[in-house]
Amino acid sequence: MKKTILIIILFFFMGCKQNAQTPNEKVNTEDKLKKDNDIDRKILSLKEFYYSVYGSDDNREYLKKRYVSERVLKRIDSLTSDGDNLILDYDPFIQGQDYNSASIKRTLKIISLNNKDKFRVSFLLFGNKDEKRTNIDVALQKNEKENYLINSILNDEYLNFKDDFSKTEQNKFYVLDSVNLKIQTDVYKICVLEKLKNKNKENIQHNSNPIILYKNGNKITENKNLIFLYNDNCPADGFQKVVSKHNYFTIEQSYCKDFLFVSSYTTFKVDTKTKNVYLYKYGEEYTDRSNPDREIPAKIKTVEDFGTIKFEDVTAYFLLQLKQ
Repeated sequence: MKKTILIIILFFFMGCKQNAQTPNEKVNTEDKLKKDNDIDRKILSLKEFYYSVYGSDDNREYLKKRYVSERVLKRIDSLTSDGDNLILDYDPFIQGQDYNSASIKRTLKIISLNNKDKFRVSFLLFGNKDEKRTNIDVALQKNEKENYLINSILNDEYLNFKDDFSKTEQNKFYVLDSVNLKIQTDVYKICVLEKLKNKNKENIQHNSNPIILYKNGNKITENKNLIFLYNDNCPADGFQKVVSKHNYFTIEQSYCKDFLFVSSYTTFKVDTKTKNVYLYKYGEEYTDRSNPDREIPAKIKTVEDFGTIKFEDVTAYFLLQLKQ
């Protein structure tokens, strides 16, 4: 009898031991629940975005600021602001120009891509027979208000942000100015960088700025010697801006020569056949610092004067010698 009671007691303690969670098991369970809840919140945020903006025939653009990060909105604006050189001619959140709101609401599905921040949004644009589902892969990021915002569209060549420079470069520089060129099926991006420590400083001169060229999101070349060096005796602003038209882009900057302000324009051309980027034209305009009304002839040099020179081989020293 005593032996039987002892066996029952042993089984009781063994059962308690099996059911009791160790501290590590408890933490792991809590972490999993927290992760699942976090994913559910992100999926809910994406559902709200698509229901609010695309769930009716009235596309409410103003709502996008509530669900989309500033960097995505700014890039979309830069890709759609030039009507003569329109790069993004579709809505990247539906990969199309038109849609049926009822179909999107009825067929909307969102799944996690085995990553806490990446999701696939899937739907039928019109709900037609044999229509293939549209898949939009996005990455989310939490803002300072604890809201989840779409911070990139992973399967969109213009909004996946693969052209962002490396982590090392990000720690040192930011994009001061940039332009895009759409040439046939290719998209070129020209980024002028500035040291991160100079960001938001007022009345700063931009000198010795690196310039990086991308093609379809991949870095193809760079130039660290094109922008003029700093001159503490010159009040000119240095780099001004980069502008583009068709398959040309121009780096505008200013410097001082004796008692003159010099505005320089360095124009490059992307050859549509060879896809090479080379110097096309260089020009300078002059202003007398002591007599601004004085008329001084501008100087211009073209490819006929200096031959074929690749973008990465053009230096500030070369430009200064060129105008002599």
